[in-house]
Amino acid sequence: MSGHPGDRMDEDPEDPIAGVETFATQEQSSKVLHTRRSGSFPPAWLLGNFRDPAGERTSRSVGAKASDKSDGAIWQRWKSKMRMSAEALDGLDKRPDVSSDSVRSQSSDRLSDASLTFKEVSFDVRLRSGETKQILAPTSGHYESGNLVAIMGPSGCGKSTLLDILAAKKSGGYSGTIHFNGRPRDHLFQRVSAYVPQEEAMPKCLTVMEAMEFNSNLKIERPSRMTWKMQRMWLERRLAVLGLEKVKDHYIGDGTSLRGISGGQKRRLSLAKRLASGARVFFCDEPTSGLSATDAEAAVRYMKHMCGYYNILVFVVIHQPRIEVAKLFDELLLMTSGPGRAVYNGRMEDVIGYLHNVGFEVPVHANPLDFFMDLVTPERSDARVDTFVQHYRQNAEHQVASRVEAGLQVELPGAFQLLEEVHHQAQKWGSMNPLRNSVYARRFRSQLWLVFKRQLILRSRDKRGFLADLLGGLAKAVVVGVVYMRTGELGAAQQTAFFFMLCMTCAIDGLKSMPAIIGERSIVKMEASEVLYSEWAYILSFGVLNTLQMLLVHSIFITVLFAMSGLRWQMYGDVYLWSTLLAATMNALYLMVAAIAKDATTAIVFSSPFMMLFLLFNGFTATRSSVVPWMRWAIDISPVAYSIQQMVYAAKHTYADEENLVQGYENVIQLSEYKDQPYTAIAVVAICFGIFKSVQLTSFRLLNNIQR
Repeated sequence: MSGHPGDRMDEDPEDPIAGVETFATQEQSSKVLHTRRSGSFPPAWLLGNFRDPAGERTSRSVGAKASDKSDGAIWQRWKSKMRMSAEALDGLDKRPDVSSDSVRSQSSDRLSDASLTFKEVSFDVRLRSGETKQILAPTSGHYESGNLVAIMGPSGCGKSTLLDILAAKKSGGYSGTIHFNGRPRDHLFQRVSAYVPQEEAMPKCLTVMEAMEFNSNLKIERPSRMTWKMQRMWLERRLAVLGLEKVKDHYIGDGTSLRGISGGQKRRLSLAKRLASGARVFFCDEPTSGLSATDAEAAVRYMKHMCGYYNILVFVVIHQPRIEVAKLFDELLLMTSGPGRAVYNGRMEDVIGYLHNVGFEVPVHANPLDFFMDLVTPERSDARVDTFVQHYRQNAEHQVASRVEAGLQVELPGAFQLLEEVHHQAQKWGSMNPLRNSVYARRFRSQLWLVFKRQLILRSRDKRGFLADLLGGLAKAVVVGVVYMRTGELGAAQQTAFFFMLCMTCAIDGLKSMPAIIGERSIVKMEASEVLYSEWAYILSFGVLNTLQMLLVHSIFITVLFAMSGLRWQMYGDVYLWSTLLAATMNALYLMVAAIAKDATTAIVFSSPFMMLFLLFNGFTATRSSVVPWMRWAIDISPVAYSIQQMVYAAKHTYADEENLVQGYENVIQLSEYKDQPYTAIAVVAICFGIFKSVQLTSFRLLNNIQR
């Protein structure tokens, strides 16, 4: 397959990761072990464990480095270390060795130890009847970095609820305590953790590397002497660990309009983006759902490798995996439903022994986890839920409680201290802004620039959509222009009809953008929930670019249409002004509806009453004299009516030297009860625009958030 962006890169059929026996060879494992123990891995400025080529700790100050190291020397030094990293990882991007000795060996890429402890965590919901239903019974656990933890159980057992609580995705409704590194979890926990959803929407026109850079730049500030090339090499190593190095320059795609990477690669890209953000704890919600058995095993095997290689802690909610996948997990938290309760909390390798102690023998050739799941699923006739719940309470719960208490006694550096360590090590490569004690790693100005730059890239690559917008505006101008060609040579009534059609076309033009905006909203909501950036950064970036594109298309439409109409160019400015104000106001209305509605269909339905109000009471087909008195207010608040009214007065002043036209416009004004009120018209249009924008911004932030 071609390596250019846009060409599909499916899983390599010869890739050993796709098979069952995917462990590295003994020779490769020995090579990796020797390389890691020799201290020749790259200096991970992010990871806070910088070492020079000889393995000695670097302690020289930034000023000392600047005095005797030129930029070229730093670049050569970085390339040398990246080359050593590439040699050490050679083969691992295809065959990740997940054996404990190799994966857990010490290297400069390993993060410092971390732990997550939760005690008596439960979750209740209030029903409409007023009663309270317990979804998750009090559950405890203690897990340390370097482990891959499976959370399993039948549907409705609360495993995803528990994952969301641990990941700080549920702000309330639960009880219990959660500690990170022996300290109460604080607002900075989201800076050192990552949540990986089951299905993550990503911009289709971004490449894999660009997606990595976007996440990394928003979570980690790049030191002043750290060049783009150096950062790219650093990110390539993260992609290699997850087997994505060969598709780094491919578009992500969407599987329909733009071909891109495969579904399994997208799941691993979700992991790689969080890895590039410096996360210490991962929470993965069913990352293998919807994947083939081979891709599912590959995803878990790469997670296992990532766990040991970087010494991170990964929680995975997963449905009954096959035995080859189950063996990759270090820990298992198995739950039953009605309400969600733990029936096993321990090492994966001890499951068979635990079943034996309860009095059950795993049948020959059976998957122990399938057998265990059948016994704790209440809906099955052969279930033994009460037996396992009772055994867990009598024999295992106190052991878990002991691990929890022991974990709480070990106080490791908190989130801020870990961020300080990373920040201090990064300063060896140049000056940086002070560390922020905020959920956002970057200042709003930096967020705004990075989001704006990505929006600009996405729009520039969506050539088909951009050309369709331009050609659509041109086509509408030609169609309307043919109908009203040489209107300037006709009477006032025909010219007023032209103004009416022009305004109606401008008023409905923004409808076409609602589906795309709603589709993009899911991406923004996901990224904002990961505290990558404030939603205001997207709102401002989108607003600027959307306005510029709207003005460009609108200018083409008005200019071509006006030229075909034959009207005097002296009034072009007035027509352009009022049509632009109308288009901007109606566009704000459609953006407001898109922010409120859940989907595109709902948006179309919801926008209909507003369209009927403004388009029906337009001051031309329905005038102040023709509508019933108690509905005249609708004309008084209609941007369409004011735009037509002011265009009529502009035409009357332009053709003041033609008595017949002046008289014709006097008749139109009298019949429609128009008033020459430019300031009132501007005020009404501005108020409508302000209301629509305010509701849009508020709704975008408060509504349609990700429900967990």
